[in-house]
Amino acid sequence: MIRILSDENVHADIVSGLRQEGFDLVTAVESGLAGRKDIEILDYAEKYDLLLVTGDKDFGGLIEFGSLWGRGRVLLLRYQVLNILKIVEDIARTLRRESKNLLQSGAFVIVLSEGGYRMHRPNP
Repeated sequence: MIRILSDENVHADIVSGLRQEGFDLVTAVESGLAGRKDIEILDYAEKYDLLLVTGDKDFGGLIEFGSLWGRGRVLLLRYQVLNILKIVEDIARTLRRESKNLLQSGAFVIVLSEGGYRMHRPNP
């Protein structure tokens, strides 16, 4: 199963819910990454083979167009309404549905919202 790094902006109840769903998850704070630059957080996630779950859309840009082009894995939460149970359920379902794709090497960004999800992979 994919391992997760939760960014500082992910609600604590989402973190708890994902742990209850059985996901191996560490938070940015637990990892000593509180207040660090985005690039440092992504470097850490890549170094330890973690999927970064975040609400900060800057991470997607770093992977698709910026200094981390072609590196890193991010699940970007773009919900309009903070419904913890739905968000946890959606994350768990998406990660389980895409587990084979997510365990392959290579960068990607998954954008997850009330309307579903879409996966982007940088063009080689």
